[in-house]
Amino acid sequence: MKTKHKISAIAFVVAASLSLGALAGQTKPPKPTPEEPREGVSSASVSDAQISLGNSVDNLGTTNNAGVASSLDGGSGNAGVNVVSGDTNQQANALAISTADADADFVFGAVASVGVLQVNGGNSLLNQDVTNNAGVDTVANGYSGNLGLNVAAGAFNQQKNDAAIANASEAANAEASIEVLQVAVAGDTYNGVDTDTLSATTTGWLPKPPKPTQPSRNLDVENNANLVSSLNGFSGNAGVNIAAGGANQQSNTLSIAAGCQGCP
Repeated sequence: MKTKHKISAIAFVVAASLSLGALAGQTKPPKPTPEEPREGVSSASVSDAQISLGNSVDNLGTTNNAGVASSLDGGSGNAGVNVVSGDTNQQANALAISTADADADFVFGAVASVGVLQVNGGNSLLNQDVTNNAGVDTVANGYSGNLGLNVAAGAFNQQKNDAAIANASEAANAEASIEVLQVAVAGDTYNGVDTDTLSATTTGWLPKPPKPTQPSRNLDVENNANLVSSLNGFSGNAGVNIAAGGANQQSNTLSIAAGCQGCP
């Protein structure tokens, strides 16, 4: 029996060679380069890039609420749920499944792979008198199967759920791999309050607040993330990301390879 389960570092080596200047000059994500199918092999691949560069968000007296309630209870199968509130948030769910249960003379193995790149750089976030609430309440109780759930409130949040499953019950090889790279560099987040600027919003005039060098205070910004009465009696794989605030990066990965019992 030959069963392979690996996490490759190719993405890390490639990204390490990129400078922040090169990233800032890039206007669109690189084209995915999934593995070429091999003859006699069942394969499934997902290549995904999430890039957030050079953005600016000013929140004055803003409330961001993102939540999931009373959903997916008793469900089954594969479910991907993304709920977001705020600005320039990135969320994704990816699943790659490859099975090889046919005649071993024709199918030699199963390969499933997922490649993920998340880059968050050079962004500026100013929160003044802001409330960010992200929550999951009474969700996916009694669910069975694979579940990817992302909930975010705020700005520049990146979340990802990935699963790669390879099953070669009648073949000699099963391979499942996941590559994940998260980069957060040169970002600026300021949480504080400016009463003069906030009072100006009532007149309809919205001046751009000056960029402070250091936060003056942090008392009037609230970030709340919670998971309540959810996933009770769950069976299977669950990837849950809940974020409130700014520039958060979260990832859940699962890689499973199952080979045949009697293979040499």
